[in-house]
Amino acid sequence: MIQPYIIKKGDMVLQPCNLATGQYEGSYLLRYKADSQIIKERVAKIIDRSCRFYGSSYVFKKEDTMRITGISSKPPILFTPLFPTYFFPTHSDRKADNTWINIHYVHNIRPLKERKCKVNFVDNQSIVANISAHSMHHQYLNGIYYYYMMDRAARVATFDPDSPIDYTKPQLNIYKALAKYSLFEPK
Repeated sequence: MIQPYIIKKGDMVLQPCNLATGQYEGSYLLRYKADSQIIKERVAKIIDRSCRFYGSSYVFKKEDTMRITGISSKPPILFTPLFPTYFFPTHSDRKADNTWINIHYVHNIRPLKERKCKVNFVDNQSIVANISAHSMHHQYLNGIYYYYMMDRAARVATFDPDSPIDYTKPQLNIYKALAKYSLFEPK
């Protein structure tokens, strides 16, 4: 049995693609320093399943972003604070051609003709998206802003802004990490 796909460390892009079964029925996945692959599922389904896998629904993750940042149109989401999974959408989540991009791997955004752009990643892979470079840059900045707000809140929650949680420690307190990044009050 094939395991349903979940967003994981190293995922850079999840972009809709056409399959023999129909337009935007598949997902084109770019991974850091790895070959691209086609997943025979819609992007929205993978995003929703990944959100649930990491502890809450897609709707909750959207609402959480809106609460923290005030971004209400096409908000970015964080799948898990345990590794870099801050993704931003290129379009509304109601659009079938919505692509999700991880902010941590974007190298630059280049304009193309006909209101398209090329996104180059740090490992020299790239995609072309049906969105203007200006709009793509705006969405990218929204993702960076969300990352900043979460990081700032986490540093303030430790009462020592110069010493965030060290995830490399062998005795990581998962409750402390989750409480810190979800903005819960620690016990």
